[in-house]
Amino acid sequence: MNKIRIKLLSLLTAALLAASVLTGCSNDTSSSSSTSDTTSKIKVEYSSEDIDGTWDDSAATKVSLRGNSIAVDGSGASANGGTLTIKSAGTYVLSGTLTDGQIVVDAGQEDTVKIVLNGAELKSSNSAPIYSKQSKKTIITLAKDTSNKIEDAASYDYAEGEDEPDAAVFSQDDLTINGAGSLSVTGNFNNGIGSKDDLVITGGNIAITSANDALRGRDSIAIKGGTFAITAGGDGLQSNNDEDVEKGWISIDGGVFKITAESDGIQATTSLVVNSGTIDIAKCYEGLEGASVTVNGGSIKIKADDDGLNAAGGKDGSSVNVRPGENSFSNDSPYFIRITGGYVTIDAEGDGIDANGSLYISGGTMLVNGPTNSGNGALDYDGTCDVTGGTLAIAGSSGMVQSPSDTSSQSSLTVYYSSVQKAGTLVTLSDESGKPVLSFAPSKDYQSIVISSPELEQGKTYTLNSGGTNSGKLKDGLYTGGTVSGTTKLADIKLSSIVTRISDDGSEVTGRMGGPGGIGGQGRPEGGKDVNRKPPEGMEPPDGMQPPEDMTPPAKEQ
Repeated sequence: MNKIRIKLLSLLTAALLAASVLTGCSNDTSSSSSTSDTTSKIKVEYSSEDIDGTWDDSAATKVSLRGNSIAVDGSGASANGGTLTIKSAGTYVLSGTLTDGQIVVDAGQEDTVKIVLNGAELKSSNSAPIYSKQSKKTIITLAKDTSNKIEDAASYDYAEGEDEPDAAVFSQDDLTINGAGSLSVTGNFNNGIGSKDDLVITGGNIAITSANDALRGRDSIAIKGGTFAITAGGDGLQSNNDEDVEKGWISIDGGVFKITAESDGIQATTSLVVNSGTIDIAKCYEGLEGASVTVNGGSIKIKADDDGLNAAGGKDGSSVNVRPGENSFSNDSPYFIRITGGYVTIDAEGDGIDANGSLYISGGTMLVNGPTNSGNGALDYDGTCDVTGGTLAIAGSSGMVQSPSDTSSQSSLTVYYSSVQKAGTLVTLSDESGKPVLSFAPSKDYQSIVISSPELEQGKTYTLNSGGTNSGKLKDGLYTGGTVSGTTKLADIKLSSIVTRISDDGSEVTGRMGGPGGIGGQGRPEGGKDVNRKPPEGMEPPDGMQPPEDMTPPAKEQ
């Protein structure tokens, strides 16, 4: 295991998991982050060697890259043509250009090898430029104020029966990247940076273009800092160990991410936890996906071809136009999405928030735009949706509408519009004094909206307005402060219960639709169909957002 200390504690919850503990070994720690969920707790402690981007130059072996040859000054490594082989623990400082060759780490099983890229450019015509075949841990340090480049071949030459390495930077064991320099990685063959064990990144300005996944840590990925520009033909970040429920997780504890991915932005087989950082996923199939997804902090912006946040949705392969690569999730894993803080904005073609299990929201800000088709919902869950805090503005189509559960402790209002509201049409809910409690202009057409805020109180009356303008501060469609003008009053609503559902004329909507928390019918059996679902009288959606004639939606898209 990596010298980061990792604990995954599974706690007993209603018919889910018995307690289990995973503990890595390290006594040298200097920074930690943790997150607690209903069913799991991940604690990551970054060791000083994971964070330290300095080195003792006087004790280091100097490696000079000279086109198609390599010169070595020091011990622990030897060169043969364009191949450098590192055989023992130590620090190796690389500079210069290697036009066609490879850095191979083949050290002892208890050896920690530190490779310093000090203005180095490495290319290979038939394999991975950096291949850590064996060590306890390989650390790649990006020297401050340097630019470094790594580019692999479009096809690899393997010995018979072998299929590794499979990334431009590849390690069979734990891999750490730190430092204050920059690194450009081009993974022409498959992945950009990959580890068969734990991948830890604590610093650096890193740009990755990859044919498949940009960052892959089979057992785990833990990121404390760094700036990332990622263009991936597969997932942006992926942890894919599906054989051990205590592995296959991702923890984002800092950093700035700009991700464009053909598959998922960030995908973990077990848990995905965001504690801090700034994540901008400009294109993806699904934004954040895992058996469980937890957001404790940070700023997350997602534009997804399917779901924005998804708990265990890829296991059955259902999707918009068929998922590009199915994911495997254990049947005995707890599936949930938990949001305790942070700022999340989603533009989704599929479900905005999709929990194939339960959804827990206790803090933060959640803004959802879309979907516009009635086969998906802006809010979608199979268990319960407990809202105990936070600000929610969740706008989308009307065919699969779900509201928070009545087990919530924070009040919510769901509005069903009789006609499609155009993108940018302001929704304002004001209190009895006329002060806006929430004022939101969705970026896509919508026919329903779920609103929840700590300012909403049972027993009080609020006014729902449509259109007009707001003089307050605007961010992602949400206005803060200011006053509204030029609006059309739709209705006065008295919140008589935790969950209030109305049509846009103020009349109460009862029953359930689209599963727990929705309206009409008795929810959905396995497979996602609600054969009993019917809209309330006068609430039939117009052309363009119309569900099937018999009001039976297609199978729920995961």
